[in-house]
Amino acid sequence: MTTNRTSAPLRTPAAERSRRLRRRSVFAALAAAVALAVSACATSSPEASAPPTAVALPDTPVGEKAQWVLDAVNSDAETTEAEVEANVGAEMLEQVPAGQLVTVFAQMGDAKPWIAAEVSEESNGLVVLLHSDAAELQMSISVDEQQLINGLLFQEPPADRTPAASWQELEKNVGALDADTSMTVTRVGAAAAGSGERIVDIAGDATKPLGSVFKLYILGAVADAVAAGTLSWDDTLIISDDTRSLPSGELQDLPSGTLVTVRDAATKMIQISDNTATDLLIDRVGREAVEAQLTIMGHHDPSLNTPFPKTREFFQLGWSADFADAQASWADSSVDERLAVLAGMPGGVLDAASLDLSKTAWQKGIDWFANPADLVAAHLALQQKAATPAGEPVRGILSANPGLQFDEEVFPYVAFKGGSAPGVLAGSWLLERADGERFVITLQASSLDPADVTDTALIFGNVTDAATLLADE
Repeated sequence: MTTNRTSAPLRTPAAERSRRLRRRSVFAALAAAVALAVSACATSSPEASAPPTAVALPDTPVGEKAQWVLDAVNSDAETTEAEVEANVGAEMLEQVPAGQLVTVFAQMGDAKPWIAAEVSEESNGLVVLLHSDAAELQMSISVDEQQLINGLLFQEPPADRTPAASWQELEKNVGALDADTSMTVTRVGAAAAGSGERIVDIAGDATKPLGSVFKLYILGAVADAVAAGTLSWDDTLIISDDTRSLPSGELQDLPSGTLVTVRDAATKMIQISDNTATDLLIDRVGREAVEAQLTIMGHHDPSLNTPFPKTREFFQLGWSADFADAQASWADSSVDERLAVLAGMPGGVLDAASLDLSKTAWQKGIDWFANPADLVAAHLALQQKAATPAGEPVRGILSANPGLQFDEEVFPYVAFKGGSAPGVLAGSWLLERADGERFVITLQASSLDPADVTDTALIFGNVTDAATLLADE
């Protein structure tokens, strides 16, 4: 993402806040960023209690725009791009296209009706707690001088937790989580490679499921194909019923025959974890090329992810009753036996209603797997690829959505990929500090009870704490 800085050379607190809002993903920062399985755009539900009472939004320009957003997500009719363009400023639309906002509102509509449960005013903006029977989201919104939206962020409300004031407290907090959780913080320095120094090492040798973090390896395969001359960032991919996956993402909603460039697909794969974009890229570079990246990018045991499933295959294999026998035997099957199962999966539109996503599948070996050292190596390998002419877009793609809020003055660059599935939550960040130091933070949580990983704000709050401690060094 780029930001036009010429219009406001002197940054007021309000302008700085708006600038940061524009640079963040408009999607619910954790839920949409990490999602792999079908879900609402918020992954945690409020505790069972009396529902809150709706409060009035202020009669101000930003209050009026907040009301427009609330009306849009509650409407039975889909918001049009023209309506978005009439309410959102041009500068923000350059970074977040109108169609992307239409998709977000539609996803939020799955959990309607939403009400404004709490409102607080901040400079030229508002922070509004949006509540529905299914979820809660915190909306931050600001407007420009033309009274058009120039900042919009949906994220989970802050977790009810006490931030860690030391590395020892951080380790204690992670250890108290309900899910089996590993977390590492590794100082990798300014060098492009190297294992680095582990500052935090909580179950740091554990191999655990990744969810959508596996998409880092696909990005690596794309970059290498471009470098080899067998692919261009401007090449086009074709959406069809056979390549259409399930959310997260937005490409699954586009008609068959729609063309998308490799660059756009790669961006959506990382920024909004688009599963259809992911499968299009796997089809284009080939499954074997992605599997080769496991070795190239430093994975300790590529056989854990061989063959490398596409997201369509993952949904069918993990949660379709038609593949119950394959689910039971997958962990003990040979590569050839697994390939035969994948080859026998039907094409056409997937029926999400036929999948029982209330159960976990990772314990059967159905997911993608890595340990923290693998994720450190993957991030460093991608930064190496990004330093080449062919791989230049990689750096921007990885930083399009930081997943969490970081102080941009302290950490001007953040690369992120997260992932989730029933019973799985994972995240990986490469942070570059303003003084040139670099760090990789990994967090992987898994449980046989999917409810143990639904409070992403509570779990990933430990990553925010780690960044604060690194900032205070």
